[in-house]
Amino acid sequence: MAYIPLMIDISGKTVIVVGGGKVAERRVDTMIKYGADIHVISPEVTDGLYSLYEQGEISWNKRIYDTKDAQEASLIIAATNNPEVNSSVKQNAPANALLNMAGEAEAGDVIFPGTLHRGRMTISVSTGGASPGLVSSILKDLDHEYDNNYEAYVDFLYECRKWVKHSTVMVEEKNRLLKDLLSDEYLNAGRQQEVLDWLKSHD
Repeated sequence: MAYIPLMIDISGKTVIVVGGGKVAERRVDTMIKYGADIHVISPEVTDGLYSLYEQGEISWNKRIYDTKDAQEASLIIAATNNPEVNSSVKQNAPANALLNMAGEAEAGDVIFPGTLHRGRMTISVSTGGASPGLVSSILKDLDHEYDNNYEAYVDFLYECRKWVKHSTVMVEEKNRLLKDLLSDEYLNAGRQQEVLDWLKSHD
């Protein structure tokens, strides 16, 4: 398998999760913040999934999976503890749907990487299913290197880019400024405000 890292908008997309255990719950917890239309299909679900169902965050079909369930799906997640069921999900998946095999990463065409979020910034790490432990270790290092200050910093860079685009500053100076803003000194909130005030004065 050859995987390409992508950022995909799944808001409003139909996601079918086959299985109701802890693995399925982890997948749902990952996706629910992104606005997907999540349907869990399983005779039983964890307390966490049931709570989300009661709150109207997900739908739950309390039964075994039927191959017809995934016909309109954009993404299918096979997350049962039954290899035969998971294999059936894969074999009968529509050609236009992406597939994640939660217990056998390389058997599907989507892998859920480990992620670190700092506001607009997302850093993802994957070993292609080789070592979840290594992914966790790397994410811990990244969490230390890119602390919570980066959330405000990335927002600052976003605002600067918008102002620079519409400013009267020469193109060469715009490019130099955007490069200079990558310096650690601009992690400081005071320096950020100075730059924004200067840009606004040159709008």
